[in-house]
Amino acid sequence: MISPLEAWTARCAGLAEPDPAAVQRWQMARLREAVDHARGHGRFYAARLEGIDAHALASPADLARLPFTRPADLARDPFAFLCVPQAEVARVTTLSTSGSTGARKRIFSTAGDLARTVDFFAHGMRTLVGAGQEVLILLPGDTEHGIGRLLQTALARTGVRSRIRAAGWRARDALEAARTADCLVGMPADLLCLCRTDPGLRPGSVLLSADYAPPCIVEALRDAWDCRALTHFGMTETGFGCAVQCACAEGHHVRHPDLLLEIVDPATGRRLPPGSPGELVVTTLRREAMPLLRYRTGDLSRLVTGPCACGGVLPRLGRVEGRRENELPLGNGEFLSIHRLDDLLFAQPPVRAFEAELERTEGRPRLVLTVDAQGPLDRDAVAARLPSGLELAWRRSALDPFASPGKRRVRLLPSI
Repeated sequence: MISPLEAWTARCAGLAEPDPAAVQRWQMARLREAVDHARGHGRFYAARLEGIDAHALASPADLARLPFTRPADLARDPFAFLCVPQAEVARVTTLSTSGSTGARKRIFSTAGDLARTVDFFAHGMRTLVGAGQEVLILLPGDTEHGIGRLLQTALARTGVRSRIRAAGWRARDALEAARTADCLVGMPADLLCLCRTDPGLRPGSVLLSADYAPPCIVEALRDAWDCRALTHFGMTETGFGCAVQCACAEGHHVRHPDLLLEIVDPATGRRLPPGSPGELVVTTLRREAMPLLRYRTGDLSRLVTGPCACGGVLPRLGRVEGRRENELPLGNGEFLSIHRLDDLLFAQPPVRAFEAELERTEGRPRLVLTVDAQGPLDRDAVAARLPSGLELAWRRSALDPFASPGKRRVRLLPSI
């Protein structure tokens, strides 16, 4: 089945069928409008884009004429990016920048911005579930325009029933609710915990979203539950949705009507050709409240331009690696991140959940791993793939990832 996002993109661009060159021309026209909108209505871009001729932006290569926008810019003065009157803002999302001690960012959305996200969700979810089926949304849904509610609205549009996790749910509550669902949507670590608690569960499909998805988790879900396990990449800054896999799982089909993606060298900022790994940079095309031009995400990926096995012809986003800003320096050029630990710990079949704490001492830094496991662990295999200067300590304890919602992090303990 060809990704429904291909036909959706064509319709948005006024095309009878997807055509990469025609879609690109349509995107460049939207880019020129976005530049004029950002410069004409927002303080940040009014200063940054002075002297730049938007009409000269004719191809993606011309994006290099625009300066980068960084998370620190957004955290420093979010209101400088606001391009509509505050009365037109339908949602404000406050979040920390990547890492454990980042500054707070505020992301503004209009009703139109939210409606476009719902539109993307409605088409992207058709790969996983159809009319008359039921989805269990194991993502936060406690706010009117949160990701869970937006997804629920999108599913209802296509005749799909859904249920959102309630506040205070633990793993046992999620597992009980999952028994009647055709599709589960949740964070990778949460879904793995359910899978290794009850490998006999049989959802037809699973979508991993809202955090880094290690390949070992995807494989574990497919093997144990005998289901389609696909991944979605999104960011709050872009309105949650960005790109989602089709059933062929050969890259992520992109939200082309709303986003223009680039890959750049993380060190130099130089644009890289398709297929080359580097840092993902995102430009929003139709965002009203807070347009972002060449926003450096810190996420590592690559662009895929060849045809997809599903029949899709538009460029796709490759597997998204862990975010560089989540890397904690250990000294001597060594780094540690929760994503690296996820790759190592979750690859061990007994592990249902784990937490990590890092102490920076006067001697060797000390990593304390608290692990919920149903059997023996290969501790030597983990230690062998961690920095040699890191002291490792292990604890065993029952853990419930649903008790601590949100993206996973290495907790930094006070230095001693």
